[in-house]
Amino acid sequence: MSYPGRCNCGKFVFKAPAAQGIAACFCKCCTRAGGSLCSLNAVIPVNSLEFSKGSYNELSTYDDQETTSGSPMTRYFCGGCGSAFQSVPQGSEIAYFKHSLLDDPVGYVSGNPPNMVLFTSKAPKWLESEKTPLSGGGSTPLTWPEPGKGTEYKDQQ
Repeated sequence: MSYPGRCNCGKFVFKAPAAQGIAACFCKCCTRAGGSLCSLNAVIPVNSLEFSKGSYNELSTYDDQETTSGSPMTRYFCGGCGSAFQSVPQGSEIAYFKHSLLDDPVGYVSGNPPNMVLFTSKAPKWLESEKTPLSGGGSTPLTWPEPGKGTEYKDQQ
């Protein structure tokens, strides 16, 4: 199954494969690139987006050498509107895809909460509480992957 999406200006139109996993990353580089406290990404094979308009070669890139993990990463984005597409660790076969570009990003991850939570020490402390003020009228419990059912990476600092 594939899922349709596009960048904000429409220069790139594509279909994405099903996610192999969902990663929530709190490192400074990902939060800056995504413009949020957390970068929520689908884990997909490198070069697996099927473009009907534009191509990988037309995407702008930024080689990020100062990552929290210490591993260089290439970040792909639309040079027209700035929409972030994906981040690929150097030499990796996987990409961290910004699934917010999909026509139905909520449906894409529905039933698939993050199974990888990266750099939790960089997360806001209020996320560690049992309840968080994320729902409209009250508090909703925040659940992280259980040990053995997901991967939690700690900072090396």
